[in-house]
Amino acid sequence: MAKLLGYLVPRLKLAYGRSFAALASALYRRPYDLTQLVRIGTAYGGWYCDRRLLGAGKTALCCGAGEDISFDVALNSRWGMQVSCVDPTPRAIRHVEALLAAQAADARMMIEAGPLHYDLRGFRPAAFHFVPSAVWSKDGVLDLYAPSNPAFVSYSALNLQRTSARIQVRACTLESLARELGITQLAVLKLDIEGAEHEVLRSMLLGAIRPDQLLVEFDQVNQPLTPLFWVELLGTMRQLRAAGYDLVLREHANFVFIYRSAAARAQPSSS
Repeated sequence: MAKLLGYLVPRLKLAYGRSFAALASALYRRPYDLTQLVRIGTAYGGWYCDRRLLGAGKTALCCGAGEDISFDVALNSRWGMQVSCVDPTPRAIRHVEALLAAQAADARMMIEAGPLHYDLRGFRPAAFHFVPSAVWSKDGVLDLYAPSNPAFVSYSALNLQRTSARIQVRACTLESLARELGITQLAVLKLDIEGAEHEVLRSMLLGAIRPDQLLVEFDQVNQPLTPLFWVELLGTMRQLRAAGYDLVLREHANFVFIYRSAAARAQPSSS
């Protein structure tokens, strides 16, 4: 019976979380020209973006690396963008360091444990910056809790997997990070930060940072900590809409928002 419950409970929680993600999408998604969206990166680590809002010289801040930064790499190599990759967890740090070493040595580098490899053609290390920190709602030190399965890479400030092992890492707000990196305008902000996204988004909306494209994985869609997780999800969706963000696409727990003024700039001139 215990084995059966161990099999069923995670799947029931996933189905429950995904059902509310579908509801949130139905409530908040706005019509958009989906032909302008392009998927960048692997099936696991990739995201959809509006191609019109990408381009050489623009800046992306990608929070959450793990062992698949195919999205970050492609923004740099294929789209000519300045990319800052942010992740404080030990294996993510080692993975990014190994990728940069492989690129410098003109060697191949596997994504996660393979079989896929990074396409490093055109990669510009001078336009790629790695920050071994966590993003949070205040600057300081943050406890991150280890995954229950040591084969997994991601740690969580919310302790999504209810473990006791933890590490302490440097944490900073998006505004502090932007000042540190000299970022004045973001074309892309990716948040794949294991449950910390609500806290970080609330903090962001109190400040002045407004990325053109906002890519968010809402982790509790996949593993709800409470049956009422959807209250916070819908609340964050309301806040984003009020701040000028439209939901244009959802892929499981990954939500793609476009800032309305950026979408207007991307429209062809009628003159």
